[in-house]
Amino acid sequence: MKMSEEEEDVGYTSPLMSPHFAHSTSSYPTSSEGIGKNQKNQMKSMEEEANVPVITTVDELLKATTAWRPYPLFIIFTMSFLWSLCALSAISPAFTAPAGDDCENNCSFYTIQHDFNLTGSISLLEPAELTTSIYFLGNLLIGQLFAVLADRFGRRPIIILSLLLTGIAGSLGSLAPNFPLLLVARFIQGSCYTPLTTVNYVLSGESIPHRSQSLTSIFFGVSWVCGYCFLAPLSVWFPTWRSLQFVTSVPNVAVALFLMMTLPESLSYSVEKNDRKSVAEWIKKNELFSCRKLNYNLDAVMSINEEKAEQRLTIFQMFREILGDRSIRRCMIVETCLWILTFMTYCALSLTSTSVGNSDPLVSFTFSGVVELPAYLFIPICLKWAKRRPTRFLCHLTGALALLTMYFLSPDTSFHLIIWLIAKLCAACCYIFCFIYAAELFPTFCRSCCIGVCSTCCNIGAILAPHIFAIDALAPGSQFLVLASVGLTCSVLTWFQKETKI
Repeated sequence: MKMSEEEEDVGYTSPLMSPHFAHSTSSYPTSSEGIGKNQKNQMKSMEEEANVPVITTVDELLKATTAWRPYPLFIIFTMSFLWSLCALSAISPAFTAPAGDDCENNCSFYTIQHDFNLTGSISLLEPAELTTSIYFLGNLLIGQLFAVLADRFGRRPIIILSLLLTGIAGSLGSLAPNFPLLLVARFIQGSCYTPLTTVNYVLSGESIPHRSQSLTSIFFGVSWVCGYCFLAPLSVWFPTWRSLQFVTSVPNVAVALFLMMTLPESLSYSVEKNDRKSVAEWIKKNELFSCRKLNYNLDAVMSINEEKAEQRLTIFQMFREILGDRSIRRCMIVETCLWILTFMTYCALSLTSTSVGNSDPLVSFTFSGVVELPAYLFIPICLKWAKRRPTRFLCHLTGALALLTMYFLSPDTSFHLIIWLIAKLCAACCYIFCFIYAAELFPTFCRSCCIGVCSTCCNIGAILAPHIFAIDALAPGSQFLVLASVGLTCSVLTWFQKETKI
């Protein structure tokens, strides 16, 4: 049996090549000639098995299993599905607490404003929009704590705990007798946003070869869009904020129970923590589902990791290196500002997608999700050839010009929704660029730390985003001027960063 090139490099030992399989499937010989032929086949199989290189590192082990075998694919699909669940909870205020909700009679959806009589505003701020601000405030204050705990106690338990918390808190929030208790539930849900969008992505990335991570990121992007778009029919089937809050929260509990029985710990994390039992179990399950044996030396895999661990910097040494290097410090400040402004624009457009001019709310919301697909599908592929900085600059500038055009367009014109969708596409592209650019911008020794700072601070933009719509009370359409100026600012800041593609 001919193995693939990838399998030859790292040492797959297929059951079909083993001497035992050759003996058990051969016909009974009826002559000395048959016996001799059978012995030659067995010797040939043993020679081929002996020539297969032994796996001695984690990288070789991941390369041997590949990202496209049943077990790694299961991990990718389950972890990416969590992005759908996060989209349901994070973007649901677009229906439960829509910006500028002025419907009083015969409304198609019973909102939070109606239930708690929140029609009056505090200054220019709409109280119901706090459901989004509080959500991301929880992520800002507590979300990163879960990420730190995931490094201490493992990715798997933190993911399952976060699913249970967001599911139970969201379900109880749907029963809240008053608005403050609902905000408490949203705060708890928001605190689980990071472990359900970042820690699960890390677990998936640590279970597949590095070269496959850019392609598997497409699964996560598509999953987010699916959850985003699925909110539209859910709002029709469950036309009250309480029922929608409940049905977008309960699936988290069901998925948590399922993952308790099926989800393995990250392979790289298990090796790093010297958990031989988990590593051996992970390999056995991979062999079972792939129907392939691996030629590996577990002692060598674990010992090489111990040598690397001695060379790692402590967190205090890492921060000292970052603060002491002027170039890294400057890059981190500029990149953090870009993350804040980019995420603010993305959230502002997403949360107002049900009130785009005179368009049908369900149509505009659905298209605002579908229009993100090209960003997730083609941007990672295009960047294999395109320069990072000019492409990122072009996305910010195009989005800014589209938003500026929105200010001068009448909501009644047929181009209003089209231009708005162009702005939303650019916002999605720019948000993806944040992760791609940051992963290449910072040195390896401090990359996770710097990206963690950026992802934490970007919640500031998400907290401010729901309230940008309130500016329209002063001057109609002024929200587009604000977002356009933000896009132009990002365009300028982009040129302060260095090009990462050589």
